[in-house]
Amino acid sequence: MAEIVLGIGASHSPQVSSPPEVWSMHAERDRMNPDVRFEERIKEVAASIQDQLKPEVWQQKYEQCQVSVEELRRAIQEAHPDILVVVGDDQEELFWDDSKPTFGLFWGDELKDLPHPLEELHPSLRPVIWAWHTTDEVEAHPTHSELGSHIIECMMTEGFDVAQSKAQLDGRSLGHAYTFVKRRLAPSRDIPMVPVFVNCFYKPNQPTPARCYEFGRALRRAIESWGEDKRVVVIASGGLSHFNLDEGLDQLVIQRIKERNPELLKTLPRERLQGASGEILNWITAIGAIEHLDLQYLDYVNGYRSPAGTGVGMTFAIWKYKCSLHQREGAIQ
Repeated sequence: MAEIVLGIGASHSPQVSSPPEVWSMHAERDRMNPDVRFEERIKEVAASIQDQLKPEVWQQKYEQCQVSVEELRRAIQEAHPDILVVVGDDQEELFWDDSKPTFGLFWGDELKDLPHPLEELHPSLRPVIWAWHTTDEVEAHPTHSELGSHIIECMMTEGFDVAQSKAQLDGRSLGHAYTFVKRRLAPSRDIPMVPVFVNCFYKPNQPTPARCYEFGRALRRAIESWGEDKRVVVIASGGLSHFNLDEGLDQLVIQRIKERNPELLKTLPRERLQGASGEILNWITAIGAIEHLDLQYLDYVNGYRSPAGTGVGMTFAIWKYKCSLHQREGAIQ
């Protein structure tokens, strides 16, 4: 049967890949975001975070992110996966207003990343688009149709009515939650993925944390019931809090991850998981699928990038078995 051998959690924000001189440019995008309340928040938080906005602090945090990305990349490489199951969210890249499923899976043979020309991007994204998207020609990423189809069928018997997609409509691109994984964490083009979509952003059909955790548990059962002898890595892409950085929320999530108590994750306050911070649901879903693994690495970077307290709670995690396969088999016997 297939086996989940590794779990990964990674923020996919462009800020992760941005050198310090670009961080203030991202803040200009925040200023234009009406959900941020930029000028109002400057009055509320600027005085308390001045030390977080110094160039040398930004440099240290940027370097810390690169170390963590490399740790995750190395862990994936050493796991020798046959398939990546990537839990992410679509931000009107594949799914537009014609359909935004609560949970969805793609089970075709490939998904294409369409070119994102530099001249069409905000200046803050141009230096770091390499970490997300192609800029000049279409890139095709292989997906695993057999495992995708099997998971969908299993989910239907598990009580989850999962939307399924097998074709990519013209003009729609594979989302950055998935291309970041392929570009920065698992750049080998030979490893197919199964994209799992969670609606983190768009009302009115976002799932609850409890529903996401149980979906993750069902996802594990589906993978392990597949008859092929394959090594699977489950990856949560996104989060934690942004664009208004909420360290209190991030630390609450991290504490509950470390405590390994499913009920604590399932009862996270849904009202705090709104907008971009809803990507925490991707982590909750993935953790439901990898609860048999042990947390072995976790790094958090409070990436403040403006006096309004905007930024990203950039977080990176690795779950593995504590012991080797030989030791596990001996314990089972």
